[in-house]
Amino acid sequence: MTPDADDAAPAPRRRSVTLRRRNEPLPSETLPAVIRELVDDQREFLDEWCTVGTRTLIVSCVKASRDSKLRVLIVQDHTELTRLSGELDTVRTMAAGLRAQTHEHANRMHTVVSLLELERYPQALEFAASNLTMTRDLGSTVTESVADPYLSALLLGKTAEAHERGVDLQVLVLGEIPASSADPSEVVSVVGNLVDNAIYAAASNQDREEPAVEVELAPSDRPGFVHLTVADTGPGVDPEVAGSLFERGVSTKPTGGSMRGVGLYLAYQIAESWGARLSYVNDAGAVFTVEIPVHDSARDAEGDGS
Repeated sequence: MTPDADDAAPAPRRRSVTLRRRNEPLPSETLPAVIRELVDDQREFLDEWCTVGTRTLIVSCVKASRDSKLRVLIVQDHTELTRLSGELDTVRTMAAGLRAQTHEHANRMHTVVSLLELERYPQALEFAASNLTMTRDLGSTVTESVADPYLSALLLGKTAEAHERGVDLQVLVLGEIPASSADPSEVVSVVGNLVDNAIYAAASNQDREEPAVEVELAPSDRPGFVHLTVADTGPGVDPEVAGSLFERGVSTKPTGGSMRGVGLYLAYQIAESWGARLSYVNDAGAVFTVEIPVHDSARDAEGDGS
């Protein structure tokens, strides 16, 4: 028995996008606002980073051909790669911190051994005890007051890394800091970039000022957020880049790398996606501030009760 033609014909494939007539432009209102602003400039651009909701996107816009008036919009989802990059940054930070601590521990042990060989027993005991107390105090202050394991590990690693570079990094925790409600890779990206830049600025200005960085975590007036401040003894932000500091490609560091000018741009975009704002002032160095979303214990308790 021969099947009917209707039975033999394959079912038409459903399209996930709306078919458009040739040369019919895509209405700009269908695009997210941040991408629409880029497209409305009527220009070509490559690899513009932006954040839409919780997604990190790389957007390019090029002509369909050399003489064509049509443009092709290319959107790449970079969210997963950004997350993996944040995790890799955490591992690198901890590895650098462990190397720094190993090197520092070796120096201390050599000093203690030398004092013992010289029969300076009281001095050897005092030196060993003072360094042990300092390390223990820092670790207990951060780990006991900062509930977020990623943030506390990052700060401990950066402290050891800064010390290795001759920069005194102090972590001040005011009150109890709940765990962050944001993606750990985003928190690491924002805080890591700010602290890295502060360490670099302080180290580069050590001929004028004793290099130091202060990181402060404190409860915010906004429920569900904590306030982070990162201050350094560097030269401050150059007035020439002050108005465009958070744009992609703008950096306070000397040129010489393809990734220059990405860190602060990404940190700013992530902060905006949190509903927060990354800002700075020059005050005997640069002072950056941002609010990080955290679990609101009161709100969580209400949710559990319902």
